[in-house]
Amino acid sequence: MRTADKFCDLAGFDPEREEAVVYAHDGSQVTLIEIDGIRSIVSPDDYLVNVVERFAGGIAQILKRPGHQLTISYESSLNTAKVIEPFVERQGRRARQKGLSVEALIEEGRAVLEERARSETILLAAWTRPTAGTPEEVRREQRDNRRAWQELPPAHDAQNPYLRLGSLDGVHAAFVRRVMEALGEARLQGRILAPDGQGRRRDLEQIRAAVLYHETPDGWTPYGPGTRRYPGAKERHDDDVSDFFTPTVARQIMTSNAQASSNMRALDMGGRRYALAVMRMFPSSILPFNRLLDSLLESSSRSADMPFRVCFHLEALRDADVGFRLKKVLAGLLAFASPSNKNLFRALRQLEEVVEKDGEAIVKGRVIATTWTEPGEDPGLLERRRSYLMSGMMTWGEAVMTDAPHNPLRALCETVAGMTVQAEIPPGSIAPLGDLAAMLPFHRTAPIFKQGQSMLVTPDGKPVPYEALSPEQLFWLTLIYATPGSGKSVLMNRLNVEFASFSAGAALPFLAVIDVGVSSSGFIELVRNALPPERRHEAYYVRLLNTPDFAVNFLDLGLGRRMPLERERSFIENFLTTLLNVSNPEVSLLIPRLITRVYQLKSDLQFSSSPAVYQPNVDPELDRLIAHYGIKVGDRSKWWSIVDAFVERRLSTAAQRAQRYAMPVLEDFARVLAEPIMVQDFPAELIRHVQRSLESAIEKFPIFSRPTRLDLGEARVVSIDLQDVAMRHKSPEAERNNALMFMIARHVYLSKISGFAEEIAKMDFPPEDAIRAEYVRYWEARYAEVAETPKRLCMDEYHLTGGVETIARQVKSDAREGRKWGLELILVSQLLADFDTLADMASTVLVLNADSNEIREQARKTFGFDGAVKSALERQVHGPQGRRGANILARFKLREEERWIVLNNSLGPRMLWALTTKAEDRLVRDELYRRMAVNEALRILATRFPDGTAIETWSRMSALARFGEDRIAKTIVDQVLGELMSDAQPRIDRSRTAA
Repeated sequence: MRTADKFCDLAGFDPEREEAVVYAHDGSQVTLIEIDGIRSIVSPDDYLVNVVERFAGGIAQILKRPGHQLTISYESSLNTAKVIEPFVERQGRRARQKGLSVEALIEEGRAVLEERARSETILLAAWTRPTAGTPEEVRREQRDNRRAWQELPPAHDAQNPYLRLGSLDGVHAAFVRRVMEALGEARLQGRILAPDGQGRRRDLEQIRAAVLYHETPDGWTPYGPGTRRYPGAKERHDDDVSDFFTPTVARQIMTSNAQASSNMRALDMGGRRYALAVMRMFPSSILPFNRLLDSLLESSSRSADMPFRVCFHLEALRDADVGFRLKKVLAGLLAFASPSNKNLFRALRQLEEVVEKDGEAIVKGRVIATTWTEPGEDPGLLERRRSYLMSGMMTWGEAVMTDAPHNPLRALCETVAGMTVQAEIPPGSIAPLGDLAAMLPFHRTAPIFKQGQSMLVTPDGKPVPYEALSPEQLFWLTLIYATPGSGKSVLMNRLNVEFASFSAGAALPFLAVIDVGVSSSGFIELVRNALPPERRHEAYYVRLLNTPDFAVNFLDLGLGRRMPLERERSFIENFLTTLLNVSNPEVSLLIPRLITRVYQLKSDLQFSSSPAVYQPNVDPELDRLIAHYGIKVGDRSKWWSIVDAFVERRLSTAAQRAQRYAMPVLEDFARVLAEPIMVQDFPAELIRHVQRSLESAIEKFPIFSRPTRLDLGEARVVSIDLQDVAMRHKSPEAERNNALMFMIARHVYLSKISGFAEEIAKMDFPPEDAIRAEYVRYWEARYAEVAETPKRLCMDEYHLTGGVETIARQVKSDAREGRKWGLELILVSQLLADFDTLADMASTVLVLNADSNEIREQARKTFGFDGAVKSALERQVHGPQGRRGANILARFKLREEERWIVLNNSLGPRMLWALTTKAEDRLVRDELYRRMAVNEALRILATRFPDGTAIETWSRMSALARFGEDRIAKTIVDQVLGELMSDAQPRIDRSRTAA
């Protein structure tokens, strides 16, 4: 054990100070910083400017002085469990809270991530040595600390509480602060690994896991001085009392011994077998780190699954007058230069020029790398991986690489950022800091969110959470541009399944999809069948028809309100403007007057009004309830009095149903238009035009012209299919029709969930205290119920509206107001022009395909991205690519910045079966749903049809038999289940059976 821990320089920390500092044996201080990578897509040239001029330039002055060092390590492996498992566990917990049985999809999601994802860790250790402090103060503190330690009983292996050199505190803090500032200036995302609220040291956990991954549990933290609760039982009879106290951090980290192979080319430690590679001579040409990764992680190469770690040590030169000394050395060497050997000294002359300018720091750089095999892997694999690593690094700018010539355990420790103060194994090279900075592993994609309902990956496998309703965003408006065949339905359905299943909260979120076609029906069927039978009404699919049976009155208001709130009025104005379609500019003045007057006319709280009178047999269910609860009605009873009576009895569902008949309807506008005041205030021609438009609308749209019949009931997750009411052809009339249908579907859903408690004071209720109190009680309870529930409204095929001005205006209003009550709005269109006025407001943009330069240029103008993003779109985003999934260009507009990233959406066969839009596959899936639980159905379908479709089997069966589609689906399911039963039967050993 002593052999292992002597190569770790970490001695202790102060648990009382709760600072992100660890002390080495010599008093050096180190702080560990985790770097995620670049904040947004940048071009290679811009990245070099960021990392060379801003990062290296930002810390250059500090590294010109002795006493500071940086160690930067990059690790890549398939050990993704620590990222994936907490995410999957949270998914399972949230689905169980909602009563959703989607274990089959959670299992598959984990498997897909494990197959595609790579773990990537970039750590930067910022070291401050005693030489960085004032010599006199450092010497005095070292003397005092030594004296204080020696006054205690001998404890050679105990953690020394007198390691801290106070004179280094300010120097080290300033160094760390400057490093963080330089990272920020270079547009790099990182954070200091500080102790958490429970005192856990994630920095030391990372260091230990780098060498003892399988022996370091999540949340591991070492003990600090004085924190050992039970002293050890001392076995030796001597003066050393180390057993009574906490051991050094090094001894707590290095708890496994190491065994080197006889040829020193391999090292066994903690279940892994390591091989080392040392950079003997730096590359002749500096290449970005991503070039190295391209060769090591190319998916088609044999090294694609290879784990490895590369570590860079950058040290300030020890002599403060390094420039003067270096000039003397160079001058001496250059004295030998002659025309015949001028190439030999060319590099020295270039370095001399850098030193002469005195503008850039000259540092000592060292590079060392390691690869390994995991427990259970073929031992012979290590030699192959070592060869791949050596070969990759040698072709990375033509570096000279060797084995670790001696002491492989020390070499392994030097591959870990923060474990050793001073690198000894790799030889140092003197180089300008800017040149070395260009090699650093920072050009990686930083995740946008810390958590989310979904987990996507980058094209090279980095897990990236996707969070809907993120508090980091000012608005929750998502725009999806998708041409046909670009994977739009798969992506949207996946995001909706995961939003419904894995959002926070014990109840299902409120989620509505307005679709044209059946593409969202699979999502609804999945949620419905995953719920317990008694709750399946919470998921609902409806196919809208332009008939009285599906009537939706756009003039409906929330319970008890006689006059519309501002947001309701805004919607009604937009809808009525679109419905009447009158081009006269004065119509914008007329419509608000019409709306105000029609509600006054139907209110029972206004003078000279004509509220709707109750009529029996209009709604038999209401007649029954009126009789059952003894509500008195007569020939002149008003519907509003019945609404109030139900509310007094706290029968809100009945009250809402009765209020439908108290609301104005479309034909009431004809009466308002005929009033003398309207004729007096507006031109007669305008009045006649609006009257004709009104008559035409009443005749053409029975769905809008009657009291509401369509009732979503208690449904929380709904799909409203406009297939039978939308027009596919391109014309102004079709676009107006489609805009109306989208807007009415939006009204059906949002009327259930919109608003917030501050609106109650503005609601127009009856003045009597008792009834008003009941309405206030209802709305307070309603808003309390829905306030914390996530909400989403998706409008698919938005391009069918033609970007009609009124619907675009309504979308903007919903996006602005929706954040107050927790609503995300998603629009999906095949036309970029639909997003011209919405792009600046959008919090999230997803581009699923852009195959021509013309479309890419149009997308650039619409969404405002630069050439680097356009290049990424051209190179990486081409729609679905079979089992590799589909790449997506995404923009996330956060509170203080805009981030671009390329993501990959990959699904397994279970999810594909759950979301399939093929009619034949839906029939097969739904037949299996009827026979068993959704989890088992999806597992069987994915096993039998791993490509996510049974279309070949369907075609073969339909060719052999002449019967209906339902029968074919039943036959296929019978066959699949029969095969399963047959496979499950124990095989009979015929050799032992009697003849």
